[in-house]
Amino acid sequence: MTLKKSKLIMAAVAIAFTGTVAALLYLRTLRVRVYSPEDSVRLVPENALMAVFVTPNPSALYYLRQFGNQQSRYHINQFLSSIKQQSLAGTSLNFDRDIKPWLGGILVSVLPSEKSEDADLLMILAIKNNWRANQFMSRLNAEVSVSGKPPQYRGITIYEYGEDSGKIYHIARVGDRLLVAASPEPIQKAIDTSFGEPNLAELWKGINAAETANQATTDISYPLSAAPFPTESHMVPMPLITIFVADYNLFLDKLSEFSDSSWESWSRVSKLAPIKSAMVSLGVEPTGFRMRGIMQQRRSPTPVNSSPQVGQILSRFPSETVAMVNSQGINALWLKLVDQSQIDPSIQDMVKQIRYGLAAIELDADEEVFGWMDGEFALAAIASEKGILAPLGLGGALVLETSNQAIAQNTLDQLDEIIAQSNPPVNVEQRTIEGIEVTEWNDPQQGTLFGHGWLTPNLLFVAFGGPVVEAMTQVPNPSLTETTRFQKITKSLPEPLHSYVYLDMENLLSWATSYLLAAPAVALPRRTISLLNSVQGVGISTTQPTDDHIAIEVLLTLKPRRY
Repeated sequence: MTLKKSKLIMAAVAIAFTGTVAALLYLRTLRVRVYSPEDSVRLVPENALMAVFVTPNPSALYYLRQFGNQQSRYHINQFLSSIKQQSLAGTSLNFDRDIKPWLGGILVSVLPSEKSEDADLLMILAIKNNWRANQFMSRLNAEVSVSGKPPQYRGITIYEYGEDSGKIYHIARVGDRLLVAASPEPIQKAIDTSFGEPNLAELWKGINAAETANQATTDISYPLSAAPFPTESHMVPMPLITIFVADYNLFLDKLSEFSDSSWESWSRVSKLAPIKSAMVSLGVEPTGFRMRGIMQQRRSPTPVNSSPQVGQILSRFPSETVAMVNSQGINALWLKLVDQSQIDPSIQDMVKQIRYGLAAIELDADEEVFGWMDGEFALAAIASEKGILAPLGLGGALVLETSNQAIAQNTLDQLDEIIAQSNPPVNVEQRTIEGIEVTEWNDPQQGTLFGHGWLTPNLLFVAFGGPVVEAMTQVPNPSLTETTRFQKITKSLPEPLHSYVYLDMENLLSWATSYLLAAPAVALPRRTISLLNSVQGVGISTTQPTDDHIAIEVLLTLKPRRY
């Protein structure tokens, strides 16, 4: 189905929601045939930009109904009802009567169009009840006009339907699948795959096999291997949605063509990750939603055994921590940015601006700023209503591990000197807290703005707000890692971790309601608030199972159902 501009993704999501999510929420029986994503992907041409497969999973649907409050369920049901009405507008077809009884899994794929610069949508519907599907086709033929005698392609009939609204779409049946598209070309391509033409499933089992191996290793498109893509082992146990992207950069390029400047900016940043392909699955379990993704990289990253496990410094953060990002190697991230700037002019401009800005205060970005940040780091938001943080309710802390304390301290000394000469004046003062020497930037009227010091010879902390500065110099009791809410979110995430994100949504929303959302200018719709109130917390982790792959896992814990 031809799409314009940024409606591309929204249309794909809407179709998936129309045909399947509604079915997921209304299916009441466990006698549901669950189809493998690979079976439907076999009908998708190999040049597809992406494919989304949604399948009814009885166990996942059971848990889905156990979450949320009455308001959030009401808003979701209203949204789904609206989509169903719009999708069947102009006909007397009823989703529950005519579609739900025969609908199994549904796949939506985005294909490059051969006739225009737009993209085409191909929808593949899995049939679990032949008799009811035939009834649907009969009712469809009675409801909408059929254009003459339907043509055949390779022995398969492609029906063309037109509605009073002007909509035209084509439907064909291949085995136990219905193919739906706005024009016959996507359907013809899918029929070709059923006769042996290359399909997306084959690419997924050897996605780099067709690439040449003689490219320079510095080229970001250099293939790692032709090993099968590890899909099944990285899917969630009870999946509802699975997304396939065979060529990540091509996918972003095509979306940029159909999108506004804000998407283009996001696309440029996304390309910093040397991703060749990706698969993501989303499912529901007793604690909430779980998502797993596996990304195949374009070139060899740092070997797995040279990447230390993160999480070693989390015990330094107090229990009042409500959000935290934990990873390693800021210097490596900077080097990737510099490397990418050599082939991307927009990123080159950004790197130049960073270097020029730091050079203005006589700091070298490569050596004196990013070069010594070679270890683990964690950035956290910490709740506090004391002192200078009273109007904000929140402070922050950054903990950095380094192997070069001398260069790091020299950089801090230069910053202290610059702050001491600022106007209006800020006093740079030293004091000892809990045996740790701390340098503070004090405003004469408000108190301590920032502070920094060494927790160990290789572990630096920088904190915003006097109360947080004092908290970071002490051994927390209890620490963040000892809290029940942290353990509930993190206990089922994989180890060893390469990067980690933690969000305490209950306390974050409480803070936002008291401080951020109190201002009329940033008020959120009531339905958004009700949905956020259903979330307890968010945990995100990344691991590197092989040199070729990076895995990401997201756990969204939800509050039990409230009637």
